[in-house]
Amino acid sequence: MPPMSTASVAIDLGSSVITTVVGGRNDHGQLHILGVGQSPSAGIEAGQISHVSRAASAIRQSLEQAEASSARQILSVGVAVSGAHLQSMNNRGAVALPSIGEPIRDSDLIRAIDSGRAVTINASSTLLHAIPRYYVVDSERRSFDPRGQHGQRLDVSMHLVTASQSAIQNAAHCVQNAGVDVELIAAKPVVAAERAVRGDEKEFGVLVIGLDAGTTTLTAFEDGAIAHTSAIQVGTSHIARDLSIGLHCSNEEARRIMHLHGQAIPQLVANDAEEIELRRFSPGAGEGQAVTPKFVAEIINARVCEIISMITHRITEHQLQQAVAGGIVLTGSGAMLGGLDLLFSKAMESPTRAADAGDLFGLTDKLSRPDALGAVGMLDWMLDSGDVVQTERTGASHRRAERSGSMLASLTSGVSSLARVFSPNS
Repeated sequence: MPPMSTASVAIDLGSSVITTVVGGRNDHGQLHILGVGQSPSAGIEAGQISHVSRAASAIRQSLEQAEASSARQILSVGVAVSGAHLQSMNNRGAVALPSIGEPIRDSDLIRAIDSGRAVTINASSTLLHAIPRYYVVDSERRSFDPRGQHGQRLDVSMHLVTASQSAIQNAAHCVQNAGVDVELIAAKPVVAAERAVRGDEKEFGVLVIGLDAGTTTLTAFEDGAIAHTSAIQVGTSHIARDLSIGLHCSNEEARRIMHLHGQAIPQLVANDAEEIELRRFSPGAGEGQAVTPKFVAEIINARVCEIISMITHRITEHQLQQAVAGGIVLTGSGAMLGGLDLLFSKAMESPTRAADAGDLFGLTDKLSRPDALGAVGMLDWMLDSGDVVQTERTGASHRRAERSGSMLASLTSGVSSLARVFSPNS
């Protein structure tokens, strides 16, 4: 195994699967996965906690699997959260530089960032991310990293992501109830998109669409920088519900059919395709009726087209056409539906691809799919932040460390002090 100085732990609180990843960077800077844990979600709906004890139990199961596979005791984690409560805005900050004879330093960037993040937000919300998009020196020279340059004024364009205070507190509370501390909380659409998008795609513009169980998220990049983050409260669970109603089967059976036979374009299903046998509602009733794959695809297509219509409205509302023109990247469990990339490409007249987690080493079998990007992206984000999560420590009494001050303030302030704060395009 390549040597690693530190390791971190990330957990994605998905509405269908909770994924825990333990890993670090090897000598080449690549992610090396030491352990993975996955458990079916319980007590989480549309990205938010709906039942604390059930969610804590599911989280604990995922953590225990990750501990067993990594042979490490997990004491603290970074948490990726989603939900329709996530909102974003772009704001500008500016500061005067102390001396034109002195180069721009880290302290100047910090002052500019503090100016750019000073906005009034709803009392029920909290600032989850304050990400520098780019800097401008003397109102004329745009730069992703102005350190070492000279000037009289430093401007910064900031991308601010807010979240519901109660949603963040509930997520942190459930993770702590599972027996570990929370080091950091980040927006899943942001960390997943950062992992999924390539540098050239950021430069030309790209829209990352996360088709998760409870939500569909949008993360846009324009001119090399993040420009928009939001969520729509419709996801693949709605597709499964449509199948349950249309096929007269249980939700569990509908999800099975969607994952095994899901196709978003009915025309791509062969006319002579073998029929699908449905399981009856009652476990002892044997097999149910048979349905054609084309009929299943028609049900899926109707809901996906509705989701595309909602995304198109959001694109128009926030003027994200430049991002769409550059391309679309699909993440989440829905990205694995057959023909989905072709359907999006045709509907939005833009090249579309399903995301992957990039170069990974170690225990990667469960992490190569688009639905693993939340956990992998969170791990990547934590390692880049320098806020290393300690995964090995002696003494079980450390599993529930006491915190002083505001838990919410400590968790969210850590997110905005990441390494990217100085070089947002690094």
